[in-house]
Amino acid sequence: MKRLSCCITLMLWAFSASAQPVMQWYTSHWPPYRISEGAYAGQGSFDLLLAQLIEALPQYQHKIHQIHLARIVKVSATTSENHCTFGLRYTPERDKRSYFSQPAALLPNLAINMLAQHDRLNRLEPEQAVQMNRLVQEPELVGLIENDRAYPIVIAAQINKIGSNLGGSSMTTMNPAQLLAAKRVDYVVDYPNRLRYFSIEAKQEIELEFRPIAEIPHFSYTYVSCSKTETGKNWIKDIDLALSQLKQKSEYKQAMYRWFSEQEQQLLEPHYGEFQHTRLFVPEQAETRFSDL
Repeated sequence: MKRLSCCITLMLWAFSASAQPVMQWYTSHWPPYRISEGAYAGQGSFDLLLAQLIEALPQYQHKIHQIHLARIVKVSATTSENHCTFGLRYTPERDKRSYFSQPAALLPNLAINMLAQHDRLNRLEPEQAVQMNRLVQEPELVGLIENDRAYPIVIAAQINKIGSNLGGSSMTTMNPAQLLAAKRVDYVVDYPNRLRYFSIEAKQEIELEFRPIAEIPHFSYTYVSCSKTETGKNWIKDIDLALSQLKQKSEYKQAMYRWFSEQEQQLLEPHYGEFQHTRLFVPEQAETRFSDL
């Protein structure tokens, strides 16, 4: 009888689990926000935040699918499978096919990353914030930016253009921190913590510094996006409810700040309270427009 009771319990548990709706997650290797390879696998800030969000949504089963970064936006645009992605920036093109949550993470914005004490850059831009439109016109400098990503229009308009020193390239086969160290490029437009991660990955002591870009806000929001279907709409409602609670917890902030330097954390602190209490989707800061990727 006891054995029969155990069997019935297991069957009921299995039935209950199979009856749960499945929430599909698309992710990619994009360190240090998403890390699926190497010693820090699973320790990206978005990995840690997503793990907390999944735990806060026990009414669903969760399946995570790894997709190459260059393909994740294209796959999201063409697949008929309902899915969500943690850590996506808003663009008008993405808005056509996705619902967006309330802000799910706060991060420093794109910046000009360079070797510490770069004489030419410091001479050209003595102020703290760098004027992008001036920087790209300097013929003696070489800038690098990653392809296949959405950027503010003020940046996107300068990539691979005549008269601009800013060139786009894939960063899957090259390490931008090593290019800076070898002085093959003078600056890289990216998030500062990504350059620090590349420096760790290269196992080189590369002293880097970053300067904010004057034409864009110094911080930004990122979101959870879900398919623009009735299922995706319902998922976003549940995700928003969970985020409202998670954003008040110190563990959530700790995961978000996992790869930020002290300088970056100080930059974010004045905006953190507003982030915690923002419950509605914000189509990015008003003064920032993004390219349609």
